[in-house]
Amino acid sequence: MKTQPRVLICAGHTGGHFFPALSCAEAFQARYPEVEIHFLLSKMPAFVKEAAKNNSFQFHLIPFSSIPPFFSLKMILFLLEYAKAFWNTAFLIAKLKPKLVLGFGSYSSVPAVLCASGLAVPVLLHEQNASFGRANQFLAFWASRVAISFPETHGKVAKHKVFYSGYPLRSAFLNHQDRAVSEKPFTILVFGGSQGARHLNQVFLESLKVFNTEEKVGLAVIHIVGSDDMHEVAQTYQRLGIGADVCSFSDRIAEYYQRANLVISRAGAGTIFELAAVGRAAILIPYPHAYAHQKINAEYLASQRSARMIHDANLDARVLSETIRELRMDTRQRIELAQKIKSISKPDASQILVTIGWELACAKN
Repeated sequence: MKTQPRVLICAGHTGGHFFPALSCAEAFQARYPEVEIHFLLSKMPAFVKEAAKNNSFQFHLIPFSSIPPFFSLKMILFLLEYAKAFWNTAFLIAKLKPKLVLGFGSYSSVPAVLCASGLAVPVLLHEQNASFGRANQFLAFWASRVAISFPETHGKVAKHKVFYSGYPLRSAFLNHQDRAVSEKPFTILVFGGSQGARHLNQVFLESLKVFNTEEKVGLAVIHIVGSDDMHEVAQTYQRLGIGADVCSFSDRIAEYYQRANLVISRAGAGTIFELAAVGRAAILIPYPHAYAHQKINAEYLASQRSARMIHDANLDARVLSETIRELRMDTRQRIELAQKIKSISKPDASQILVTIGWELACAKN
């Protein structure tokens, strides 16, 4: 009896790695329903478990810890744990016999890509950021092809392997309807993502205190915060007399983008390409501890006049309030920023990855 063809997708456990991988998996399933999709992860946070419940993909968990400081006792334990993960991954790939391995970055994808290469399974990597992460930079040597999200991506990867696919987005951003947004009230969407959100939230709330009464009256805010901070943040808006929709992380994010005249956020790749899909002016404040990825992402957009950028070290209430006031008053600049960032959107990114990936799989078999 002939077995179903299989594709193995390995990704980090953060949303920035997992959601583009999930979008690609959904595109694979839609085009090739006979293909069996398997995910390999090192952790299963709540949003991954939720995704696992809502589709027919098979999930495999091979746990190991984050990389500790190099010269430490923990590094010895990590290497032992990694060796075990490598062996378990090799066993899984030998058992599944996938036609293709898709890697979406993170150190957790290293064992799968190396094992796949050693077993002559084609490997397609996808880099989400404007500079190659350490894992993808290392793994590119063993990959068949390497896809990039930005038109320009920094890193030392053989040019003949690289192609521009764009960033695979969730269906909510692919099916949205473009629409004009009223400036009455002027609506700001604010969120800090899963990393460094509290500092951004605090500075933004302080910046609102700089505005005069007339400015506050014409202002509305959609503020996405962690569930632990919702009550305190909502009370702050009540004291300031500003209409605000304070909510926890939500699958309504595409709707929130569409309601906004201006977005203030960190500069993760997922956020940037969501902004691009909807076409919204943004103030990007890169998280300073993400291996400089967010800084390089934001600097690229700022250099293309596709977004405004404030370094986290320079972020305070005065600087942020002045930038908000400037963009609120300058409709033309907001429109230009929105049009520029929309130019890097590639709605067919998942389809491109499926096409190239399946070509690799069929060429090998």
